[in-house]
Amino acid sequence: MMITRATPSLRLGGDFILRPVHRRLLKSVLEAYQEDPDGVKTALPWLKIDEDISMQMSDFLFELEIHSNSGRIHFWSIHEKTAEDCFVGMVGLGDELVLNETDWNLGYWVVPRYRRKGIAIRAVNEVFAWLESKGEELLIEITVHPHNEAGLCTSNAICKEWGGMPVSQELHPVDIENRTVMHHVHIIPLSGRGEDGTE
Repeated sequence: MMITRATPSLRLGGDFILRPVHRRLLKSVLEAYQEDPDGVKTALPWLKIDEDISMQMSDFLFELEIHSNSGRIHFWSIHEKTAEDCFVGMVGLGDELVLNETDWNLGYWVVPRYRRKGIAIRAVNEVFAWLESKGEELLIEITVHPHNEAGLCTSNAICKEWGGMPVSQELHPVDIENRTVMHHVHIIPLSGRGEDGTE
């Protein structure tokens, strides 16, 4: 059984930091949406582009902040540690699952100018290391649309790093806004090593 705890800040080396998502990110998230609406829509497929994006994002960030504080889910914003504190993207562990046996669904998204630098994988590695340090044995799922080549590349790299695997060669149905969309699903087992490296 998973232990609930508030989402912590996590350091990503000396140049980036992961902070629990909060509603004050709205301006940065909206700017990122204007820069890359298709990428944001891929990461957040429930977005309705014909409705007020600002209101949808505001509600989204508010819910993430509340649930992250309770430990029900864990979402972080990624920031470069500069004077401007640049917003880089997001990584998170959600509870809307495709498979019955998994504990969390992993999601990640990086703004265009920070892509191809391995930041998403570094962020996921830090999140997984934090989960393992709590001594819990977990199964994490990653769902990726088959046309999202960058997402598939990242999920394959994560699986290679952490001993994950595709559930099967078949696509799996994911319900998005009353539609069924077929996705690839990968699972990653976390061993539950404690902070001293023991299980």
